Amino acid sequence: MVSASHSGTADILEPASVPEITIQALRLACDNVKEDDFSLAFSDVVSSARQDLVRGETIFGWRQKIEFDDQTQVVVQRIAPQGQLRRVSVEQFKSSLRPAVLLVSDQNCQIHQARIIRYEDDVAVGLQPLNSELVAEGSEIPMNPPVPTGVDPGGVPVALVDSGVNYLLPEIQSRLARELDGRMIGFDYWEMDDRPFDSHPTRSVFFPQRHGTRIASIILREASSAKILPYRYPRPDMSRMHQLIAHIARSGARIVNMSLGSNTARDWDAFEGAARRHPHLLFIVSAGNNNRDIDIEPVYPASLTLKNMVVVTSSAGDGYPAEGSNWGTENVDLLVPGERIPAIDFSGEGIDVSGSSYAVARITALAARILTEHPDLDAMQLKAKILSLATPERGAFVKSGWIKEPSDLIRDQDLASIQVITQETFTEFSGVSDAVFRPMLVFLSQSGWTADRVQTLIQSASRIIQQCNIVIRPASLVSLATNDGIRDFSMSNAKLITKVMKSDRASVFFVRDTVDRPAFDAVAFGTRNSVNTPELRFTAWVTTMTVDPHIALAHELVHVLMDDGTHSYAPRNLMRGDTSPNNLELTAAQCELMQRNARANGLLE
Repeated sequence: MVSASHSGTADILEPASVPEITIQALRLACDNVKEDDFSLAFSDVVSSARQDLVRGETIFGWRQKIEFDDQTQVVVQRIAPQGQLRRVSVEQFKSSLRPAVLLVSDQNCQIHQARIIRYEDDVAVGLQPLNSELVAEGSEIPMNPPVPTGVDPGGVPVALVDSGVNYLLPEIQSRLARELDGRMIGFDYWEMDDRPFDSHPTRSVFFPQRHGTRIASIILREASSAKILPYRYPRPDMSRMHQLIAHIARSGARIVNMSLGSNTARDWDAFEGAARRHPHLLFIVSAGNNNRDIDIEPVYPASLTLKNMVVVTSSAGDGYPAEGSNWGTENVDLLVPGERIPAIDFSGEGIDVSGSSYAVARITALAARILTEHPDLDAMQLKAKILSLATPERGAFVKSGWIKEPSDLIRDQDLASIQVITQETFTEFSGVSDAVFRPMLVFLSQSGWTADRVQTLIQSASRIIQQCNIVIRPASLVSLATNDGIRDFSMSNAKLITKVMKSDRASVFFVRDTVDRPAFDAVAFGTRNSVNTPELRFTAWVTTMTVDPHIALAHELVHVLMDDGTHSYAPRNLMRGDTSPNNLELTAAQCELMQRNARANGLLE
């Protein structure tokens, strides 16, 4: 379902809104009637033709198109491999072949998916999911809505050529490039209008693929200085690519993200010519996800010989191509981590995505950060700078190498955004103890944390840890201002923040969320898990998403004090992997280890 920001209502439709002919056609297909029975069942049928669905030499079902004298059309498909019914679908089209209704039943002929398209003045405006009773369920999903006006956010313009973006989402809408009058800069070359809304309906208009919003969200998160110019690519007529590229060239953008491609070279003739005519544009494109060497089996546009293009594929954590990703020592420039990357999907929900498309988005963000710091670079200089950041990869897979973590690179502007707002002595806690732990507490402004909330949380955590005769008396409470992209935990962001704080004592950081993978609501660093990131040693990080945050904080602080990341399996123990109000106890052995190691590491006074 779409987020609350999308207009729509859950009760605008009644069961009668689904035409009876659609329901009856579904019943007939479930009964596997003969081809002529459809004409007998409906009095106004003009024509009806059935064809078998064949894979190899095996017939696995049939498809029948039924046309009525009012120009309505119903397409029925029955999938029954080896005679075993798996699925029946019925699509109804109004006059002019406008898609109107979709019903899908399971192997028991029970409807389990249904959608209806709402029209205004012959224009599709909403896609409404229905439940098994054919009653509206959830909010209506907008189809090609107008783009809200806004104010240009400033920054480096990045053209995104994809399936469009969901510009109704606040996260996207606020970062769109704008004209002086507030109109968005971009265009839909699929439908030839100024509404490049995220939709790729090639497989089904009722279940369109959504891709561009995810790409945009990654670019915007990893490049706080970027603004997006969305372009919906011209799938119906790829010759329009020359118009699309010319529009980008006039817009002022110099970076073009193209996480798309095909196996057919002629699809990209217009693009190739336009790219050569505009050498000031740098195209960052996907190598694809076909698990093949594109030097031998080309993918386009990646296999074109364009100087102003960077070709990117997805790498696994070890620097080798990720499963399914393409490679090529002649046609692919870079390996970049593109697996399990946090993104925002069309609905506005968080999602993890994988593939070369998302590796491309990360290099696009890197390019935007480079231009922020070096705005005078031309396309070839920008390309050279990007490639210079790669290190040799471990096998013969790409031309230039592997960028292990692009979000670690070129972050001077992000670093400059981190500023101390306030720093104050913390309220003393009650409690007598032989050992005092005095961490620095840091919360990020506009992350959901406040000084009062942090104080309450640390007091509650202190009461839990005090069973080991250790009392927490924080050294200071610091409020930090940062740009939006730094408010979520990642290893890269954590290193930037600790670089600014330069603390020689244990520290606790309170952040908005995490974009690290695997994702943990709270995490701590000791000696063993900070070998490659010593600046994070003896730090804990807590997100606003944490359940029972005072317990989770106490749990992470015990990890820091013990300098040990292991968990306990003992019932009711605080150090179990599953923190809960029932798990608050620490053993004498755990307390002794905490006291001994914390003193040895200089963490206790």
